[in-house]
Amino acid sequence: MAGRFEGLSDAEWSIFEKIFPKKERKGPGRPASHPRRVMNSLLYILIVGCRWCNLPIGKRWASKSSAHRWLKTWYSDGTIDALKAFILGLAQNEGLIDWKSGAVDGSFSPGKGGGAEVAYGYKGKGILIHLLVDAQGMPLSAFSAPANEDERKHVGELLETVEVKTGKAGRLRKKVKRLAAGKGYDSDSLRNSLKDAGIQPQIPRKRNARKRCGRPVSMKAPRFQVERAFSWLQRKFRRLVVRWERLPRCFDAFLSLSVCVMWIQRIMG
Repeated sequence: MAGRFEGLSDAEWSIFEKIFPKKERKGPGRPASHPRRVMNSLLYILIVGCRWCNLPIGKRWASKSSAHRWLKTWYSDGTIDALKAFILGLAQNEGLIDWKSGAVDGSFSPGKGGGAEVAYGYKGKGILIHLLVDAQGMPLSAFSAPANEDERKHVGELLETVEVKTGKAGRLRKKVKRLAAGKGYDSDSLRNSLKDAGIQPQIPRKRNARKRCGRPVSMKAPRFQVERAFSWLQRKFRRLVVRWERLPRCFDAFLSLSVCVMWIQRIMG
């Protein structure tokens, strides 16, 4: 799915279609667009980064109105979250997820889609993308939030949204053993909450922080992987470079789809 996106292959769609049950048409009216056509259009927007009005026209693609409507619906009813959990479950069964350590960070994204005060309810021109990766730098969870909020309060939400669907056990919440973060996440309350959850924090203290007695914690979880993951997302998915969507759920839906695509490439690669 790199470069100029031409649509999902049969092997790639075989992973997606397990989340979209076949629905029979009931009643009069135009039938709904096939999920494969809708997903082709959404991934085209995500990868190429074009405007909605520049979607290609043909049998493989859905209309811009249909694709945008299904993007909001699939995010609101949990379809995209179920898709991400299913794909993470496939990666877990293949042994591709490294839970030994993880890293978290935020990246600023300028807003051009009507202003952040319209989409996120605060006066500003951009948002912050929060990302959690495993020890190999593969994304596990991502969402957006206002840029003027404290980054530390979103760490728990990132960890809670990592769900893996394995077999008949349903969705299981998985967590990394160590979590690395920058000095901006320096907080004793955050460290204590991570320890209570069974996660060893790897957060350096700021220079102006009070000196603590005792042996310093050895940094065993490097955090350069999360910086590399941000560059991957911006290089592979041009729609994420600038926030053009007016609705936060649309931008978050694209973030979740980017996580799914990266794991599908890893599974099939």
